[in-house]
Amino acid sequence: MILRTDNPAHGGAVFARHEERPVLVYYALPGELVEAEPRGRQGGVTFARADRVLEPGAGRVEARCPHFGSCGGCQWQHAEYPLQLEIKSRVVAEAWRKAGLRLPPETPVSGMDDPWRYRIRGEFEAVYEADGLHFGFHRLRSHAVLPVATCPIHDLRIERAMLAFGQAAREHRLSGLQNLLLTVEPDGSGLLWTARFRGQPGRRLPETLVSRVAELLPDLVLLDEAMTLEVLGLTFRVRNDTFVQTNHRQMAVLYDTALEMLAPAAGDRVLDLYAGVGTIGLQAAGRVQALTEVEENPRAVHLGRLAARINGIGNAVFLAGRVEDALRGVRAGEHTAALLDPPRAGCDPRALAELLRLQPGRIVYVSCEPATHARDLALLVQGGYRIRRAAIVDMFPQTYHIESVALLER
Repeated sequence: MILRTDNPAHGGAVFARHEERPVLVYYALPGELVEAEPRGRQGGVTFARADRVLEPGAGRVEARCPHFGSCGGCQWQHAEYPLQLEIKSRVVAEAWRKAGLRLPPETPVSGMDDPWRYRIRGEFEAVYEADGLHFGFHRLRSHAVLPVATCPIHDLRIERAMLAFGQAAREHRLSGLQNLLLTVEPDGSGLLWTARFRGQPGRRLPETLVSRVAELLPDLVLLDEAMTLEVLGLTFRVRNDTFVQTNHRQMAVLYDTALEMLAPAAGDRVLDLYAGVGTIGLQAAGRVQALTEVEENPRAVHLGRLAARINGIGNAVFLAGRVEDALRGVRAGEHTAALLDPPRAGCDPRALAELLRLQPGRIVYVSCEPATHARDLALLVQGGYRIRRAAIVDMFPQTYHIESVALLER
């Protein structure tokens, strides 16, 4: 198909039309003329891949990674970075428009000075080749795994560790591995790792294999339980099964943005929902009267309480359980402000209903998914809130993922 592309779509594609039917084209940019190959159809929409660019658009650059175009991890490496930020702003605005909202015209977009090597956490899928095990990522819109030798959006120590684990696994003829999760201490030498096997949840890597990895990574300390993370002056312990922002450099920008909107004051009683280990909420503890952290993951709750003790925070209470369940025991009018940072699926409608019952004066909602963010914001607006401000923070350069923040007031 010869296609003229139009607006960007969330997910890393751009819209086009062929014979009056919508097409989502990957590896193209807005305003380009491309030759594209159809790669499937779903819900009346054709998915295609741009195989040849006939008329390149403004802002097209050569991708840095040799795996780009085959690996599904990055979608925008062929766009210069300012264009990536513009695309993400347009995607957020369109998601809000579809929900009946208007993104404030002065919404800032915070990018990175250096949008590479920013990920301190990576999950690598195992794939078995003729010479043994390698690690890689899923191909675009596929369950097939592409072995990779490099990934320039990951911290270089993550890349080196991925290759070292692969080499040791081949030397030991390891079988049955499903994936490998790696996290590095941003300012330390610790490497937190977890290996998962297919259908064998209790199986562990042989000690001889781990020792071989340690030999290949003499500058790193291998950790298999927890690691220390410093966040805006506070100390946390985290595990591979607890949530950690993958972009540690940009995390300060995101958290400062959310806390500036929250504007914590001495008399405030703050709810921190979907709190994780408390990396955002505990930052406000020293400025408010009381802080209530709500988190479903019991290990995260334990680590959050540990962080409060480590940092000498005595006014934080942790509630374990789903937000929609935990909030039932909270009295209306008890809290003056709320902070939300839910997973990509957004808030359960029952959680929003409980929040509307509690009626905090202001809500700061942090989201990594524009569609569910806009959906939930619209419900809060219907429930009596007004959107005062918004911001976009690029936590995931080279990919389609977007972090956005909104301030609502009753």
